This record gives sequence, structure tokens and C-alpha cells, in this order.
Amino acid sequence: MVGIIGNGNILAKIDDSGSIEYMFYPSLGYEKHIFDASFAIFNHGLKWAWDNNWDINQSYVKDTNILRTTYECNEFLMESRDYIPISHNIIIKQISISNKTDETQDLKLFFYENLRMGEIPKENTVQFIKDHQTILKYDGTYSTCIGSDKKIDSYQCGVRSSDKSALLDIANGLLKEYSSSSGLITDSAISWNLKLLPGQKQSVSVYIIINQYNGDYQKLMEIMDSIKVVIDNHEDFYQLTNSYWKNLLETTISKLSANELNRVMMCEDLCKRSFLTLLLLCDRGGGIMASPSLYPDYRHVWCRDGGYIAVALSLCGQSSIVEKYFEWCRKTQNEDGSWVQSYYINGIPRLTAIQIDQVGTTLWAALIHYRKSDNEKFLKKNWAMIKKAADYLSNVAVTLYPSYDLWEEKYGVFTYTLGSVYGGLKSAIEIAKILEENSESIEKWQNASEFLKEEVVEKIYLNDKNRFLKALHPKDEALDSSILGISFPFNLVNADDPKMVATADQIESAFNYKVGGIGRYPEDVYFGGNPWIINTLWLYMYYEMLVYTLSKNKSIKKEILENYREKCSELFDWACKYTFSGLMPEQIHKDLGVPISAMPLGWSHAMFIIAIHGDFDILIP
Repeated sequence: MVGIIGNGNILAKIDDSGSIEYMFYPSLGYEKHIFDASFAIFNHGLKWAWDNNWDINQSYVKDTNILRTTYECNEFLMESRDYIPISHNIIIKQISISNKTDETQDLKLFFYENLRMGEIPKENTVQFIKDHQTILKYDGTYSTCIGSDKKIDSYQCGVRSSDKSALLDIANGLLKEYSSSSGLITDSAISWNLKLLPGQKQSVSVYIIINQYNGDYQKLMEIMDSIKVVIDNHEDFYQLTNSYWKNLLETTISKLSANELNRVMMCEDLCKRSFLTLLLLCDRGGGIMASPSLYPDYRHVWCRDGGYIAVALSLCGQSSIVEKYFEWCRKTQNEDGSWVQSYYINGIPRLTAIQIDQVGTTLWAALIHYRKSDNEKFLKKNWAMIKKAADYLSNVAVTLYPSYDLWEEKYGVFTYTLGSVYGGLKSAIEIAKILEENSESIEKWQNASEFLKEEVVEKIYLNDKNRFLKALHPKDEALDSSILGISFPFNLVNADDPKMVATADQIESAFNYKVGGIGRYPEDVYFGGNPWIINTLWLYMYYEMLVYTLSKNKSIKKEILENYREKCSELFDWACKYTFSGLMPEQIHKDLGVPISAMPLGWSHAMFIIAIHGDFDILIP
């Protein structure tokens, strides 16, 4: 697996060998800083953390965002605990080594970094500062300081592509102690000499502090001084971080209703991990990152993903985070009421095409948050934004205005988009009633939603194929599992409408992957075409909604309900099966069953939480 650690200001990605791949600072998603930082031991030869002769296991410390990676061979048992304190922008790596043998073992422990700071790395300098026992790297904008709670025995500052490279010297087990190097790609290493008696365990902690110093020499001095503060309080940092996440979970669970708690307990660990993962994607400035992935590059804000994540966090009672996100939405909204395709986390537009479904999703998410929080002040604060967005939706509804689809592949008038427009309008109408608003616009919203319900639904239905099509203009008759969105969650078409039931049945039958699951559409070639967590849970939620609706009809045979309940169980179990230490990817390889594309993906975790919650009286506008 891989893991992420963070605190809302800074986020780091840890690979499956416990190496630090990259981090984001000063905000989530921007800028990226490539680390390539790992550790090794030298004992009768060199063993890197990623070597094949280790038996490596990785998981989070229970109920926290502290990542634990263990390494075992015949002689040693090692563990690396990686975390970022909620209060400080520090990556902390705690390494412990246990001697499994009956003999005393003399070894060297190395920590290596090949940090390239910033989106476009610049020439930088790396130095070992003996008085502070730290490695200092700086490039005119950023400075990084690396220290330890144990006296450093040796060091090396080099340039990766030269004979001074610290990587080359680690391979020899002896650092040359060059105290300074400059170049485009500098590297460094520090080492400790350890003597382990039989059965003995020793620990070394590494502290990595990054700062935006912008050429200010005084700030360089301050970052080195801060290492001493960290060392003096390192035990408290771990305990406070551990307690913070556990207390947050306990508080969240304590607010659940009896019915919510029963559903959560069905898969408690996955629910907790999904919640904790979503929190790491929330920037303190309000934006919500889709995923910390660089390949593909999803480290940005899409209002669609953000809307689903906001709903999930609302269901978890995270009002302050959700309301901060809507504050971000207010600041980024276009004058016409729309939002562009995606944004950098600081609100600067990144891709400026329009995807109309994101507007509807945002209004739906606002309504769901009100229903969970009962905070009328939230609606009043956001009324101007909601009104502008609903005015925009009423205009595009009656003109059947085209945009890009939710998969960002085609341009036209898409069935899913029409569903989201309807859901957004219905949400805005309900919000207006709650606030007792009498704007003339509300009648336009009502007329536009009725137009979609009474006239457009017939146009998107294929009589000869007994199902709904993917796009109205240009006409696209392909099956696409996002069509389910017109029923769940947007309710343009009732779940028990025979046309919707037939569509869902054909969507289910269209996918026959070796590993199971539901994809986007049968002809999909993105990453080879695979089942997605989102789409599998989408079909699950539709069938859950169908059962909920049919169960109110006493004439429905029990066998029919039981059939759909079995389908629900199979789909839900599949989504639970293909998680990796609790993390959910975008896709699962259709033959190998391994994660594909971004992991973790916020939308996947959000759909899981929404599925667990399953209260349609709250979720359906």
C-alpha cells in the first residue's frame, strides 16, 4: 500500500517501503516538493528500506493518521512511524531497530534525502551545521532543516549526479563528511553508529521542517533553532498526535444516532479510515483536494469531488470544515454563478472549461449540510452564492446548454448533468423555502425543474432499448453508470420507475470484469478500463434506494426485495474487499485486483461514507 500523513497545512506521501516520496507545502497540493527520502542499515553489507529481502508490512496505527511500516529479516525487526503533528509543520519519522539474534550487532543507520524543493526546482545549497547538528537545505524561497533526537555521528552533503553524491557513499558504508554542496539536485545523508545487544531495541527519530523563508537569513536561523524545540518535546508530539486523532474519532462517533451507529459498526475500521483520510485532504484555507496523487495529477479542487466529500463530512458532523469549504466556494464562484472545471487549492483557476454538473452538486451539498447541521445561519451566509448558482442552472436547463461531462472527456448535454441540474434546482428551492425568500428567481427555478422532469426525461429515454441514454446532444446511446445519478442522488427519475430499473439492470450486466465490480462504461480505456469504487457504490446506492422505495409498497413480493438486497450485499462487499489498509483507490485492475490510478481518492471514500449512512430522507433533494 501507500500512505498519506498531514495536518491541513502540509501533506506527505509515503510509499509502500516507508520512503517519503513527496510533500505539499505551504498548502495542500501546491507546491510539491519531491523528497526521495529513505533510510538504510549497514551491517555486513547495505540494506535499504526498499530491499526485497525485507518482509515489509504497512498499516496505520489504529484510529490515527500515524503510518507504521515494519521490516523484518533473520537478524533485525525494524519499524518506521511517520506522522505530522497537528500543531507543527514537521514530518517526523521514528525508526526503531531490534536485534533478533543471540549476538551483539554493530551497525550504521543512514537517513538519505534527495529533496527537490518547489514545483520547478532551483539551484540550492545543502549544508551540515555542526553547532546545530542539522542538515540545512535552501534555495532562496524554501528552506528545509533535518535533525534528530540522537547525536549524528557522520554526514555528507553532495550533488546527486557527481562523485560527491551521498547516495554513493552510503553504498560504501562510510560518509566523506563534505559539509556543503550546491547544485540543481543536491542530496545529503546523516548516520548513527548503533550497538545492539542480543534482543535489544534502539530508536532514532528524524525531524524534517520546511519553511518559506524567501531569502530572509533570520528565518534560516529560526528554522534551525526550532529543531531544538522539537527534540526537547518529541515524546509529547507523538502522544498529542495520537490522542488528537483518537479523540476526534470518539467525538464524531458519540454524535451519531443509534441507526447511524449500527450501520457504522458493520464495517467500523473502514468507516474510521475513510473519515480520517478525508480530513487529510481538507486544506485549512477551505479547499478540498481530490487526491494527493501526482500521476495522475489530482491534487486540485473539483467542486464535484468537493461536493461529495463535503456531504460525507457533513454526515460525520464536521460542520466547521464543511462551512470553510463553502466559504472557499463563495470566493471562487464566477459572476454568472458557475465554477470552472478545477482549481488550485488556493482558489486560482487551473482548468477553465465548464462542467455544469459541479454547480448542481454544490447546491445539493449545501442542502445536505443544512439538513445535518440545522444551521440556518449557514444558509443565510451562502444565500447570495446559492441564488447565483440556481439562476445559472435555470438558464442552462431551459436552453439545454452543453458542457463537458463529469468524466471530462466529451462535450454535450449529458444525462448525468441534467440530473445534477435538477438536483441543484430542487435543493435551491428548498433552501429558499427555509429562508422564506420570495425572489422572482424562485419561480424560474421551479419552472426549469418541472421542464426537466416533465419534458426532458422523455427525451433521454430510448424506447427501443428500454433504458436511458448517456447524452442528448450529440445523441450518445452508450451505457454509462453515471446515468444512475438521475435517480441517486438527484431524483430526477424515481428509483422505482420501470425505466430506471431497466437501466440499472443493463448497467449491471454490461460489466464482466474478472475481479468483479462496476466500471464507468464498457468502452472505457482510461488506464485500460477497470472497475471503479465510485461506480460500484453508485449502483449499490441505487439498489438500496430502490429497496427503500419498494418496501413501502405492500404489494411487492418479498422475493423481489430479497433479490435486490443480495445485489446490494455483493456490491458493498466488493467495495470493502478492494481497499488497501483502509485506503480506497480510484480503480481496481480488472484482472489483477490491485489499485490503479490515484490512491487514496477522496470521492471513493466519500461515496463509502454516504453509502454507510444511507438515510435517503436526508440525501435526496
